[in-house]
Amino acid sequence: MKLKATSQEIDLIETDTVVLSFFENERPLKGAVGLTDWRMCGRLSRLIMHKWIDGEYGEPLLMPANHRMNSEKVLVVGLGLFDQYDMNRYKQVIEKVCETLMKIQVNRFALPMPGVELAQLDPAEAAEILGKSLQRVYGPKADLLRGLEVVVVAPGPDLKRINPVLARLERSNRA
Repeated sequence: MKLKATSQEIDLIETDTVVLSFFENERPLKGAVGLTDWRMCGRLSRLIMHKWIDGEYGEPLLMPANHRMNSEKVLVVGLGLFDQYDMNRYKQVIEKVCETLMKIQVNRFALPMPGVELAQLDPAEAAEILGKSLQRVYGPKADLLRGLEVVVVAPGPDLKRINPVLARLERSNRA
């Protein structure tokens, strides 16, 4: 398992799947999901306007990316209501994301940790939860876990807290 953190924009990361999330009461879309919506010519906004998605907790949507993204697919996951979001809800969302990615056999993906920046959750704790969820979900299929490549997108200042956690988790998988 390779784990890497970057502050690079999500549309520039070369990967199979980009995982994005948004809150049910978050309009306009912000951060990486807002940038992706713009890069995809408002496709996500149109899906919201036509009530195909609304950010309801756990709601997944998988769709193809367009030529303005460096990924093949985009997985969007609803986070529910902003005021009900905390580290416990983050953990539940991450488990659902990992299970969904495993079911569709994705082993190369990039994601901003769902809701962490907007809800001001601890990025190091969130990275730890992500790594352990990946190990738990992908672990039974050792070949998939070995081939897993995850890029965590975070603001520059958070990288100092996230990188040591991801490095430790990556080392523990090699042992």
